[in-house]
Formats: sequence, C-alpha cells, structure tokens
Amino acid sequence: MKWVGLVGCLALVAAACGDDDGGMDAGGDAGVDALMMDGDVDSEVGPDAGDACVPRNPADIPEPGTCNPAADDYAICADDSWPECVSDFGEYVRIEDSISTIARVGAFEMMAPLLFDPTRDPTSEQFTMARDLYQEEEGLDSRVVRRYDPHYDVPAGTDCTLAGMPEMFPDYCVGPAMIQPILLGAFADGAAGTEPRQNAARIEAGILWFLYVSTFKESLTCTTTPKDCDSAYAYYTGGAEARGGLGLARYVMEADAYAHDRAWDGLLAVRCWRDLDPDATATMLELRDRARNQYDRAVLDGTAALVAARLRRVADTSGDEQLAHWAFVQVLGQALRTEYPNRSLTDAEAFATAIESDTPATDAADLADAIDLAFACP
Repeated sequence: MKWVGLVGCLALVAAACGDDDGGMDAGGDAGVDALMMDGDVDSEVGPDAGDACVPRNPADIPEPGTCNPAADDYAICADDSWPECVSDFGEYVRIEDSISTIARVGAFEMMAPLLFDPTRDPTSEQFTMARDLYQEEEGLDSRVVRRYDPHYDVPAGTDCTLAGMPEMFPDYCVGPAMIQPILLGAFADGAAGTEPRQNAARIEAGILWFLYVSTFKESLTCTTTPKDCDSAYAYYTGGAEARGGLGLARYVMEADAYAHDRAWDGLLAVRCWRDLDPDATATMLELRDRARNQYDRAVLDGTAALVAARLRRVADTSGDEQLAHWAFVQVLGQALRTEYPNRSLTDAEAFATAIESDTPATDAADLADAIDLAFACP
C-alpha cells in the first residue's frame, strides 16, 4: 500500500486564468454556500493525522473478471504502477482553499426542486427562479458560453469566444454552439408556459452535458493552470468528500454505482499526476493523459448509464412524463457522440437517428440495452 505525506501539496500556483478564476467563490452566495458547505482545506491529512485510506465500496465492484481496471490505472488502497502521491488516502486534496465551481454545481442542485420532477409541470415563476440561478454573476451561464470540448480536434488557436467560431466548429465549441442555445431556449419557453416538463428536462440534461464536458476540459487546462484540477474534481462531485457527490456525480451514483466509484479513482489520478508534476506548467504529459483518460472513461460511462436509465423510463411511461424523459435523452444523448461510434457504429447510428425525432422511440428499451452493452466497463 502507498503512503505519502502532504509536504508541498498546496504549493501549486496558478500560471494563467482558468475556469475557476474569481466569481462565485466561498463567500459569493449565501444560499449556495449554505447548501454546499464549502470549507477550507484540512492540512492534517495522511497517516500522521490518524487518517486511513478510504477504499471503494465492495458492493459496487462487479463480479471478478467481468470488468477490470486497465493495468496502468491509478488505484487507492492497493499497489499499482503509480508512485506515492497526495491522493493515496482517497480524499481529494484541494490545490486552492476556495473552488468557485462548487457554487455553480450548487446552483444546479437548487434548480432541482424547482424544475426536475418529470411528473409535474413547473410554473412560469419556477422557471424564472431557476433562470436567475443559472445566470448568476460568474455562474453557470458564464462558463457554458465559453465551454469547448477537447475531445474534438480543431486548428491551433481556435477560440470559441470569437464571433463566427462556434458556427465553424460546433462540436468543439459545444457550449456557445449547442448547449447554451438549448438552455436559454428552454428557460424562455418554459417561462412562457410552453411544454414546461419537456423544457425542464432539457435544462436538466443540458447542464449535466456541460458538467461532463467540463471535467475533461478542466483536467486539460490544469496543465498550465493547476487550480483547474480543482474544477475538474468539482464539476463532477460538487465538492463532495470521498466517494460522495452532488450534481453529475449524484446522478451517476444512482444510475451506475461502479462507474461513479471509478470516476473517483480517475479524479484522484488527475490530482495524483499534478502532485507528482507540480511546476506551474506541467511536463509529465504522458502521465497526465493516463490520468485524464481514466477519469474521462469513467465519467462518460456514467453519463451513458444516465441516458440508458432515462430511455427505460421512456419505455415505462406515457403522456407528458414520457415526453419529458425523451427530451432529456435527446439532449444528454449528444454527449455520447464522440465515443459511441467507436464502440458500436451500427448502434450509435441507430441511436442518433432515433433522437432526431420528437416522437419517443418505440424501441427505447432496446436502445438502452445497446448503450449498456457498448459502455459496459468504465
């Protein structure tokens, strides 16, 4: 088993402005902060402080041989190919005390009781309240509008904040080109009383899509802005302690507990890499990519499980509730576009064709089974 102290673990200094720069910090919004309990880093972590490594829940591990981690994956509470690092006790150790991303995930959680019940129609006032949460200063909308997706290759120097760029590279400039129009349209239509359940589901799925993309983007920009590793952790967990989670992690825990568990291993791998590679600009890029890919593989698997779970709700419901679940699938299902064709081109094409229609698929359960088969092991 690996043991390590924390000497120097908080010495990283941001080299450039990243996603977590300024804005909704720990003192910025009393309502969000009260929900999230965003506190300071506990510097007393490790064996000298009496802490023990926090292992995964054995109940979440598949039967032996059915789904094994990659040989070079990072793992806690076990010998692996990684050197000792700050992550080895299973808790995420913050690079900076305050992580403004936590408040953004908190705003999403505060929208949930307003909008995200597919069995009822939210009121116009509830849509307006939720939109205010979404558009808080330095909040979710301020990041959605500039979010790009590093899963896609584009010419060097592509800047999604420049006029015309989102239209030229919509997959890469996913925030301004795709996610923000869905969200703003759904807020406006819902407040006007148009398809309230469906528009609430589009908002729910659109923000979850943004959170998923953000984990991958922030783990990349952490290369030159170390505190973006904090954002990569918080966009998935909402700042939760070991193996817990709010926001996207809360959904994944319910849909696929093992994918959530593996996501925690992955985010700890990202933090481990940055502990081993602490200069302002990281240089251990092979290790970085191992960590990022491990993290992304698990979070994507969990996101796929969410889509499959909602497809089964489409199959099991009718009327407005069914339409709400289908609207959710139409939006979040787009997060699978990069990888699904690599797993099963035929199934990916069938799914892509299905979600183009506003009429719920009659074979929704079969579509769910195909996704589960393609994303079987995070």
